[in-house]
Formats: sequence, C-alpha cells, structure tokens
Amino acid sequence: MTTTLVEPPMASVREKWPAFALIGFSTGVLSGLLGIGGAAILIPGMVELLRVPQHKAHGTSLMVMIPAAALAAVVYAQGEQMNWPLVILYSVASMVGATLGARLMTRISAPTLKKLFGAFLLFVAIRMLIPIGVPETHPAALATDPVLLGAQGVLGLFAGVMSGLLGIGGGQILIPGMVFLFGVDQKLAQGISLAFIVPTAFSGALTHYRRHNVVPRIGLLLIPGALLGGLLGAALAQQLPSDVLKQLFGVFLVYVGVRMIWPKFWGRAFGTIAHLGRAGAPW
Repeated sequence: MTTTLVEPPMASVREKWPAFALIGFSTGVLSGLLGIGGAAILIPGMVELLRVPQHKAHGTSLMVMIPAAALAAVVYAQGEQMNWPLVILYSVASMVGATLGARLMTRISAPTLKKLFGAFLLFVAIRMLIPIGVPETHPAALATDPVLLGAQGVLGLFAGVMSGLLGIGGGQILIPGMVFLFGVDQKLAQGISLAFIVPTAFSGALTHYRRHNVVPRIGLLLIPGALLGGLLGAALAQQLPSDVLKQLFGVFLVYVGVRMIWPKFWGRAFGTIAHLGRAGAPW
C-alpha cells in the first residue's frame, strides 16, 4: 500500500492578506536596515503563517529578495555606501563557493553543520555586541596587495560555500567579515552586502524555479510589502550611526544562531503567532 503526500494548502489572499503584508514589510525593513536578504523572516513566515511547503518557501524567498535588496542597495549607493569592484569580486567568488557547497551538501551532516555554524554566529554576535577593542575603520577598496586581494576573495568564497551548504544568504558572513577582517565601516559593508545579494539570489531563484520550488503568485504578493519595507529600512540605516547598526546586526545574528542550533524554538514562536491569528483575527 502506498501513501500519497499531500502538500499543505496554499494561502488564500482574502484570508491571509494581513500575513502577506506583515511578512513582506518586516522582511524588507530588516533587509534594508541590516543589509541582509531577509530569509530568516521570509522562510519561517511562509511556512508557519502561509502554509507554504519548506522547499518552495526557500525558492520563493530568493525571488522576493531580488527586488527588495536591489531597491535597498540603490538607497545605500545614493548615500555613498557602496563599492562596485568589491561587489563584483564577492559575487564571482560566492558563485564558485555556492557550487562547491552544493556538492559538499551530500557528504556532510546538515544538522551538525548548522549547529556548528550557529555557534559560530553566536560567537560573532557576542563580538559585535560586546566589542573587545574597536577595529579601525577605513574606506573599502579592492586590495592591490595580492595577499589582501586573495583574502577578500576567500571571504566571498566562504560566504558562497555556506550559502550552498545551508541555504543562507551571504550577509551573515560578508558583513562581519568585512568589518572585523578588513576594517570596513558597518554601513558601507551593509551596502556592499545588499548589492551582492541581488545576483546571488537571482542565480538561486532561477535554479529553484527550474526545479519547481518557486511559487510566483506567493512571491508577487510579498514583493510590494518587501519593497516598501526595504526602502524604509535602508533610509533609516542612513540616519543611524554605524555603531548602532553594528549592535542591531549582533542581535540579528543571535536570532539566526539560535534558530540554527535550536530550530524548533523559532518554529514554535511563529506557530504560536499563526495560532493566535487564526483564533482571534477575522481572516
């Protein structure tokens, strides 16, 4: 006797429009404010609130990231928080790394790797929240020294490998890497990260679409809120001091680190929100 797996029903716009607005807007604000893709909000939000299957949520989140990150990157570029040669270097190195990471995925235990990487992110978060000696900041530039240039390329490669292995964006690695290894100002690092996310997310979204792991209708409904939130978050980031943004980014890394070490914790939190919404809201 065989059993047929039935995917959870997709969300109805009329029933769940507040959830679409909340997920899209909060994702955009977080993306623009901290220079990250927003998958940490998008994926659990789609899975727990909109009942989108896990694999399709991953692919659809990349689709939403593309325009949201692009618009936020424009705001950072207008505020002179951008370096295009570094964006190109990190993007090319990350694409190579993502391919390697995808191949390694079948050889490494994903749950163990996530826990180790989560612990690493918590260490970085503590370093950002409680700085032990403030690194000297200077304008970001593509290094002319071969050793430093190679180190910048390795950072992009490592971001790509972790992206391919764990399905995460590169911002969690690129931003603290640029800040602590190369002394880049937090705000400038976030602008570079946002521009880097656009080609990376496009490549990933295209791959997922070919494998039927993107739900265009869901993505299109989330994009307007993400664009509005991204614009607001990026504008707010231009007004906040870099030290404040560094502290906020540290808090975000705590969230991501705990989610990797203890995934059920945040799943239960989003599930509770969904339960309260179904019980108390006229959706």
